[in-house]
Amino acid sequence: MNKPFYKKQWFWLTIIAMFFVITATAYVVENTYEDKADEENQERLFNKSSNSNTSTIDKFNSIKLGAGGSDRKAVDRKFGKAVYISNSEDEENSTMTWNNIKGLDDDVSIDITFEQGIAVAKSIKGLDIDRKNDLTMKDYNRVKNNDSYEQVINTLGNPDNYSEKNGNMTLIYTSDVEDKKDDEATYIKVVLNNNKVTSKSQVNVQ
Repeated sequence: MNKPFYKKQWFWLTIIAMFFVITATAYVVENTYEDKADEENQERLFNKSSNSNTSTIDKFNSIKLGAGGSDRKAVDRKFGKAVYISNSEDEENSTMTWNNIKGLDDDVSIDITFEQGIAVAKSIKGLDIDRKNDLTMKDYNRVKNNDSYEQVINTLGNPDNYSEKNGNMTLIYTSDVEDKKDDEATYIKVVLNNNKVTSKSQVNVQ
C-alpha cells in the first residue's frame, strides 16, 4: 500500500524549500522598500523639489538668529503652523515645535525658540542620515580644532541632530557610526563657536 503523499519525503522537502524561498523574498522586498524610503527621505531633506526652490535643510539653515533674526511670520512661511508651543499665553517668548513637515518622517523635529518674536535658538533632530560608509575613529580624528562648519560637513557628512544658539553650533552624529560595543549608545559630537570647532567628543566609536 502506498504511503499518503504528506508522509513522503519529497513532499516535506518541497514544503521546506518553499518556506525558504518565501522568507528570502519577503526579506528582500522589505529591505528594498526600506532602502527606497530612506533614499526618498534624504531627497526631501537635502534636495530641491518640483514644489519648492529650497530643501528642508536649506530652509532650516536660512533661519537667522539674534539681532536681525527671523520673526515668527518668516518661520511660519517656511514650515507652516507649529504643532506645539511651549508657552501658548506668550507666543512671542516661547519655543515652537514642528514635526509634521510634509514628506518627512515624524521623527524629524524642528524647534525654534523666540524672544520678543525673534528667533534666538534653533535645532533639528531625528534626521537619521543614510551614509555611504560608517563613520569611524579615523573620521573622528580628522576633525581638528578651528575647522569650519563646511570642513566638518566635508569630513563627517550631515549631522543627525543640529542645534544653534548664541553663536554656538552643536552637531551630533548617531546614524551609521561604527560602534565598539553592540546595542550601546554610540555617537560623535562636535561643537563650534563662530564657525570654528572648539571641542569634540565621541562615545563607543571604533
